[in-house]
This record gives sequence, structure tokens and C-alpha cells, in this order.
Amino acid sequence: MTATAIAAVIPRRRVTVTGKIGSVVSYRRPWVRTDVELGDGTGVILLRFMGRPEVPGFESGQVVVAEGTPIMVRGELVILNPLYTFADDG
Repeated sequence: MTATAIAAVIPRRRVTVTGKIGSVVSYRRPWVRTDVELGDGTGVILLRFMGRPEVPGFESGQVVVAEGTPIMVRGELVILNPLYTFADDG
């Protein structure tokens, strides 16, 4: 599947995006989750892993291909529990 620019993502339509991780933040309250900020130069989308205090392999600068159905949460695009693979940036 061809990757879509994050700026062109439409909420509630399944999409594949590719970008570099900007940050990884884990939370324990109000619920356990890890948020991964993914950017591609056109925009930013949040990959949210529910029930996971950490996700191995996610580091700032890592290139990721993620697939899922985005939603809007407080003005931000979020994909809950996306399918993902790591890619090289070459």
C-alpha cells in the first residue's frame, strides 16, 4: 500500500503513513499507554498504543511505516494501536 502524506490524512479512513519518530512518551495515568509522535514533513500524527507502558524499538529518529484508522482527539490526529514496521531512512 502506498503511504499517504500526513497532511492529507482524513479521519476515519484507513491509511498508511511513513515518517520519523519525534518523541515517545509513556503514561501510567489516567490509563496505561505509549504515545509516539510521527512526522513526515507535512504534518504530525500520534500513534497511541493502549495498555502498553512501552513499545520496544521506538526511538526518536527511527523511521516507521504505520497503518490504521485515524481519529481526531482534541484537535490531533491519532491512530490507536496501529500496525507498524520499522524502515530504514535510505
